[in-house]
Amino acid sequence: MLLQTNRLIIKHFKDSDISDWAKIESDADVRRFVDGKVLSLKEASEYVKMNIRQYQTHGYGRYAVRLKENRKLIGMCGFLNEPYGIDFGYRYSKDSWGQGLGFEAAKKVFEHGYSELRLEKVLGLTAEQNLGSIRILEKLGFKFEEKFLFNDVKALRYSFTRNEIQ
Repeated sequence: MLLQTNRLIIKHFKDSDISDWAKIESDADVRRFVDGKVLSLKEASEYVKMNIRQYQTHGYGRYAVRLKENRKLIGMCGFLNEPYGIDFGYRYSKDSWGQGLGFEAAKKVFEHGYSELRLEKVLGLTAEQNLGSIRILEKLGFKFEEKFLFNDVKALRYSFTRNEIQ
């Protein structure tokens, strides 16, 4: 799987991404709205390997997002099978914030999920305070469903259902 935008290359994570992914996940600001805990190299490795398994099992997962100009890994975006449904998520290095890269990647990956993967319903969960994530979900056309507590954090659930677009 290979997706491209004007500024980004989006494709499957590989084992060789583990070190760079661990650097991103070791930043407390990046993890602030996830659970506030930075990941160790081992935990970052487990995350990358879990996504590689998801590609094999489900045909999708979270994808590595790189800058086209220098191939630098700046984050991830994609789909995960979770007990509550198919979750659409993204996370980026702090140095890539505020440039529209998150939405650029999310739009491309979401279009892939809709048109190529033919996903029927996708959920987006975000912390109530994560205004950047909320903006991305709303710009993509996700509909607000409910407020709830997720891991003791006030969260919002958004969804996108294929048959609601017709």
